[in-house]
Amino acid sequence: MRGCFSILILAAGFILAAIWFGGPPLAGTVVEATLTGSGLSADELDVKVEASVPMTLVAGRADRVTVNATGVRWSGLRAGSMTLAIDDVDLFGRTAGRVEGRFDDAELGGLGGAPVPASISISGPAAAATTTVRIDRPTVERLAAAAFQAEFGIRADTVALVAPDEVRLGVAGQTLSARLEILPNGGVAATSPLGTVALVTAASSLPLTLSGLTVGENGLELTGTIDIASLLD
Repeated sequence: MRGCFSILILAAGFILAAIWFGGPPLAGTVVEATLTGSGLSADELDVKVEASVPMTLVAGRADRVTVNATGVRWSGLRAGSMTLAIDDVDLFGRTAGRVEGRFDDAELGGLGGAPVPASISISGPAAAATTTVRIDRPTVERLAAAAFQAEFGIRADTVALVAPDEVRLGVAGQTLSARLEILPNGGVAATSPLGTVALVTAASSLPLTLSGLTVGENGLELTGTIDIASLLD
């Protein structure tokens, strides 16, 4: 009897050791499979799971999940790289607390499907993290010039972004002002006396909700929220 009891204690010790040392890597593999199953694909994907007490991983709880990826494709969004740090993660309940991260060298949709380069920063509750999308000044001015030429046949001599929310086109010595706005579908448009033209299209499958914009020193900043927690679904 004593021998059996000793064997049970030894076996339990091996199991605990396996969980303690092998739990985080195994959990990382599970999270990676979950992310790819949710539609995330990448050329390179690295997932690290941290738990101050590794035994909590048995219940699917992790203090932090860090995701680093390159060549990212997720729900219509492409990005050169992605970094996410997701805290207080429940792997079984598919929930999370806060998230910090960014998408660099991202591509949004533009006129005729042409990519619009942007950077995206994220911070806040994982289900509705505050998000800022930045598009540089030359890109927005180029988009506006191309859109007004395609829609109205206007060839602008000059194009300038003007705070807080305008783009001004110089045409044959005259100035045409257009107000930048968020469209109901999540895209970005410029509205002038001639009409409205779309500058940036929204990826309908991306869980990003834009709510505001402003022209800054370096270009256009779009603000809203994104549901990063959906990556765990």
